Amino acid sequence: MISAMARPVVPDTVKMPRKLVEELYDASVKFASVIETLEVVMDKKTMRRIKTSRAQYSRGQYVIAKGPAEIRKALSS
Repeated sequence: MISAMARPVVPDTVKMPRKLVEELYDASVKFASVIETLEVVMDKKTMRRIKTSRAQYSRGQYVIAKGPAEIRKALSS
């Protein structure tokens, strides 16, 4: 029989190996990524914008900006 004084019981506490916690975290990040991808793919407006952007890129209709000032300049024109 284990003495109750030997180790205090802390309610709502679970001990898990660090490796398992890391693997669970990695899996949750991958799952979130899949969900985000599905949300984008299911949104017709977003998919239309992506299709338009890819076509513009392939035609060379883009601007290269090397900093915030150039980004603002490109967006204002």
